[in-house]
Amino acid sequence: MTLTFSDPAARLRSLVTRFLSRFGFRDDSFLIILAVLVGIVTAAAAVGFHELINYVRDALYLNTGENRLYNHWLWLLVAFPAVGGLLVGIITQYIFRVREGHGIVDVMESVVRTSGFQSPRTAFEKIITAAFTIGSGGSAGAEGPIVQIGAGLASGVGQLFRVARHQMPVLIGCGSAAGISAIFNAPFGGVLFTLEVILQDFSIRAFTPVVVASVIAQVTELLLFRMFHHAQDFHPIFNVSPDTIYFHEPLQWNSVANFVVLGLICGVVGLALIRLMNWTEQYFAKMATPRFAKPAIGGALLGVVGVLYILATRHLLHVEKFVPFPTYPMPAFYGDGYGFIEQLLSPSYTAYQPYANKVLIVLAALCLLKILATSLTLSSGGSGGIIAPSLFLGATAGAVFGALLQHTHLFGDIHPEVYALVGMGAVLAAVVHAPLASILICFEVTEDYKVMVPAMLACIVATAISRMVQRDSIYTMGLRHRGIQVGSLSDTSLLRRMNVEQIPLEPATVIQTTDPFERIVDLTERTGATTFVVNDPPGNYAGMVVAGDIQTALLQREAVPLLVVGEILRRDLPLVSSTDDLATVLNAFASYDVNHLPVVMNGNPNHVIGLISRSALMRKYQQSLTEQ
Repeated sequence: MTLTFSDPAARLRSLVTRFLSRFGFRDDSFLIILAVLVGIVTAAAAVGFHELINYVRDALYLNTGENRLYNHWLWLLVAFPAVGGLLVGIITQYIFRVREGHGIVDVMESVVRTSGFQSPRTAFEKIITAAFTIGSGGSAGAEGPIVQIGAGLASGVGQLFRVARHQMPVLIGCGSAAGISAIFNAPFGGVLFTLEVILQDFSIRAFTPVVVASVIAQVTELLLFRMFHHAQDFHPIFNVSPDTIYFHEPLQWNSVANFVVLGLICGVVGLALIRLMNWTEQYFAKMATPRFAKPAIGGALLGVVGVLYILATRHLLHVEKFVPFPTYPMPAFYGDGYGFIEQLLSPSYTAYQPYANKVLIVLAALCLLKILATSLTLSSGGSGGIIAPSLFLGATAGAVFGALLQHTHLFGDIHPEVYALVGMGAVLAAVVHAPLASILICFEVTEDYKVMVPAMLACIVATAISRMVQRDSIYTMGLRHRGIQVGSLSDTSLLRRMNVEQIPLEPATVIQTTDPFERIVDLTERTGATTFVVNDPPGNYAGMVVAGDIQTALLQREAVPLLVVGEILRRDLPLVSSTDDLATVLNAFASYDVNHLPVVMNGNPNHVIGLISRSALMRKYQQSLTEQ
């Protein structure tokens, strides 16, 4: 059945590619057409995903009602996330039969190990399990799952059209960027996040289709929301009006130190999340409990924390619920927390008023509780992403810091909501080690370029603090636990920083074009060599004889006594200079499919000094990644 559908699609790809080539377009140009398709399909999936999250949340929390949920039926705050976690565990283990994992880490692993090939079933599994996790109260975000949903759909499109293996990672990037653009209404942030974190590739080849997919996804998402909600300006998850950010003056000298300190604080907060996530993942992995039950345990523990939080805030503030029920029916640190974040980005928020010390205590407590809640939810096997919790942490930490500065009256006109906004980007940068994408997200929230200046400062400081203490981001830590070594730079950029002189060479066995083939057989038996450098009579490099050539010649035993080296050598294999960068050498290995290449000194192209092996190059590369 698969061939029936994929053959016409593959023929269509071939015909379109051939047609475009007549106008000078490269083979990769067909990816732009697929990027449009991926953008549309992913946006539709994102809208459905968003609606399903809201449906589950409203069915559980909103329909129960504030009076019952936060009084006599307080136990439901434990039951909802626990039952949601149990459903996720059952669906994951017994229906879709997939392993536990966080969406973006899984996508990054597929790019490294399988060039992005994934089962499209992953997209449907994530839509269901993430909606149950977040909608029932699990502390997680929709952005991580939508990245995997978009990647799964993009992989399905690529397999349908039989896209070449080397093109699949770019197509996966299209799905990832489209997902973030649609669910977060952030096309710029989606592009930068994909290029900076998932692909680690800023080349034009990757940039163009990823931008197209991101733009198409946002346009499609807005169209769909206008159709279903009849709203002219609808923001799917996060709606912050630029009018709420009263930061009309560019960054001044008297505020520079404030945002540096904010960056330090956010770096520490991000580190706390990474470390606690790592510890709780190890704890749940060692827990002698059936895998399907672990998300339920994590949800139940989250619920216990939620009940204690409600009782404590009721005693401290004398209110039934800290955040108004219509604004956010869950406890503030349940779910994605976006309704609460919008409160923090409003200049009229209670904590920013004089004598609001008790409110600031609750905000500081919420920052700590969100770290714990997110770790319990995701480490136990819940389905969700880390971006929304990172934004929540940044908003609470920034709001507390900004309010404290405001109450001192030492720094002039302080707007705590601006510190909350900048803190969002700074914690996200510290957690995922992606300052560019984090800065862009701050811009897209406010559409005010002046906010980018303090955001740039705080995000860079937070990232530096995080990397200084913890070399891995929360994503690369997950990859490292799976045996995948990754660095902070793209593969090509890292390899271009090193050259052949840094690689130990193997000795070269040199023979002549006029030597009989039997000399190769003799040398192989005596020395074990399988790769030979061949010179012509004047002593200039002529080519190489590799193991495959020897094996092919030995198949015709009757001709062996008559063969000479010049008849079987490969004349297309290039010489490598001792000053060439390793990216160039690796590209040569891939192009000619050999395990060794001859090396010459720069300026003396006729004297081979040794052989560089593919395995030695990769060992050096892995060592460099470890040292990052």
